[in-house]
Amino acid sequence: MKCQRCNNEDPRYFYKGHKGYYCRKCIQFSRVLLLEDLKGIDYDIKLGVEEYGFNYQLTDRQIESSKRCLEYLKENNDVLLYCVCGAGKTEIVIESISYYLSQGKRVCYAISRKEVVIELEKRFRSIFPKADVVGVYGGHHSVITADLIVCTNHQLYRYHKTFDLLILDEVDAFPLKGNETLFNISMNSCIGNVIFSTATIDDNLNNILKKRKYKRVELFVRPSLKPMVIPKIILINKYLSIICIYLLLKKMERQCIVFVSSKKKCRDLYHIFKRLLSVTYVYSDLDKRQKNINDFKDRKYQFIISTTVLERGITIPDIDVIILDYDK
Repeated sequence: MKCQRCNNEDPRYFYKGHKGYYCRKCIQFSRVLLLEDLKGIDYDIKLGVEEYGFNYQLTDRQIESSKRCLEYLKENNDVLLYCVCGAGKTEIVIESISYYLSQGKRVCYAISRKEVVIELEKRFRSIFPKADVVGVYGGHHSVITADLIVCTNHQLYRYHKTFDLLILDEVDAFPLKGNETLFNISMNSCIGNVIFSTATIDDNLNNILKKRKYKRVELFVRPSLKPMVIPKIILINKYLSIICIYLLLKKMERQCIVFVSSKKKCRDLYHIFKRLLSVTYVYSDLDKRQKNINDFKDRKYQFIISTTVLERGITIPDIDVIILDYDK
């Protein structure tokens, strides 16, 4: 027995209900019967939606990487887009997206966090002014088809065997890392080629790529051509660290994200600093999560205390970063 959605073959995860056997390994994404005929979503791409433009100039290296990425896809290869954070991975895949749309083919850009989906949806609408772009994430899935789909990884279960091009951003990180079920569901949403986009490669990703026919595109410089900032590490007693961070923040003129290792630390630090500094906070299941992020982006607060929910994919210009308890 094998689940056609998540590829599970472990008999311990199969259960026979009154309608037949179903897979319990991926049941969180809705029940799938083994004999059920899963089909992709049938929708058409409008003509002329591939036209795109930026309100800034790409660097020569970004343009070169973009062309190589598309060239490899045309040769029926997957692509490992291996670029340093901030190098412009999104910009590099735009030409490939445009080509696939021009062929009437279906494209999806999948990323881990809802906040990043919301931000990318806005960016893609400005880049592709003639295309319908939809963001699909938890609580926002009444419309799930468009010329270009941006979604969280967890929403890919809706698109079995649907996409001609799937872009898996931050493929080495949460929630795909170490989650074989979600990764298989993600891969089974694609009938064509995949762009694996990442700033870091680990053994798990290497093992995945060994099973795929792929080419590598690398870019290890940011558009500014400035060298990477080397973080300053401060070792200090954990109780004194609160005082140390407070003194650092008091001296700062720019905005700053303070990353902490848990929701409890996020709340505790916020309650300590809220009467002393212009500060807000955010973690994954906070009711005011999106409001607090938007307020920080709009510069209503100078500081934000955050768990790793703001770690990847969010673009906030001209900020400093403090990581508390970085070893966790």
